[in-house]
Amino acid sequence: MKKFFLGITGASGAVYGLKLLDELTKLDAEVHVCITPDGHENILIETGKELDRAEFGGNVIFHDSRNFAAPVSSGSFMVDHYIIAPASMGCVGRIASGVSSNLVERCADVAMKEKRDLVILFREAPLNLIHLENLTKLAKAGAVIIPAAPAFYHKPESIDDLISFMIGKIFDILKTDHRLFKRWE
Repeated sequence: MKKFFLGITGASGAVYGLKLLDELTKLDAEVHVCITPDGHENILIETGKELDRAEFGGNVIFHDSRNFAAPVSSGSFMVDHYIIAPASMGCVGRIASGVSSNLVERCADVAMKEKRDLVILFREAPLNLIHLENLTKLAKAGAVIIPAAPAFYHKPESIDDLISFMIGKIFDILKTDHRLFKRWE
């Protein structure tokens, strides 16, 4: 069974993380989730409700962002794919600097040092030079960097269609089958 780690930080775009979590629960996979306090705040701001952990199945394991003793914090715990969606620029900067102030950042560090898949979906505009340099450092270290910028060739009819496109792009990078958007023909 594949193992995924999903980190949700305080960047606007919590809906990306929630949609990703929903889609990951449909797979035959173990899903480890860590949401930072600002991530929880943005879920509330953007959706109007608290995340209800009870609505997710037994294959979803939630971790406290302060718990550096969580199994996912160790390279000896085998996680196949690490995803941070959305990633704030503060989170990006700390990861690029080798600083782990919470479990999400520690897991990104583990992914890079163990040469495992790390996908970072960032949500910020415009970008300043520091943001660009931090994203470049992460790309050079092996992370896949994705801006939260959906396409329109699939003729989206709703916000969910736009969100699904981005989640589908993440699944494509992780070589995970999906039917989240109509492909270019």
